[in-house]
Amino acid sequence: MSMKGNKKNKIIKECQSLEKELSKYKLCGNLIPKSSFYANLRKVLTKNQWDSLRNFVYEKDSYKCFICGIPGVTLEAHEHWKYNYETSIQKLHDVNALCRLCHLNNHLGLATILAREGKLDGRKLVEHWCKINQAKKASFNSYEEKVKR
Repeated sequence: MSMKGNKKNKIIKECQSLEKELSKYKLCGNLIPKSSFYANLRKVLTKNQWDSLRNFVYEKDSYKCFICGIPGVTLEAHEHWKYNYETSIQKLHDVNALCRLCHLNNHLGLATILAREGKLDGRKLVEHWCKINQAKKASFNSYEEKVKR
């Protein structure tokens, strides 16, 4: 096996190990390759198609956040993708209704940008993550470090 193949296999194993470690959290983001950043169904569907899909999802999830279960909040449709590291193929696994804080915790990179721009209170994001995962801030800090590398 070439050096390039060895490096790729090492990266694949690291990603798979990290996904397994992060899956212990009820609220955690999906690891996606940079090439898939900002790629989503909303960009390929018409507005009517997207609205139909997200409204179906809200009904499917009983008009409450799929992760934290909070009813009566504004919901956002979140796509859950599965990524095959060996084949570099990403497949849509599910679409769920999420509250804003759960959704932004799933997109921690975007949340960081919004907080930096003053468009999001980062403390509320961390508090929500800690509450849902029954964890302390130190656990969030460790989680955030792993997700962002």
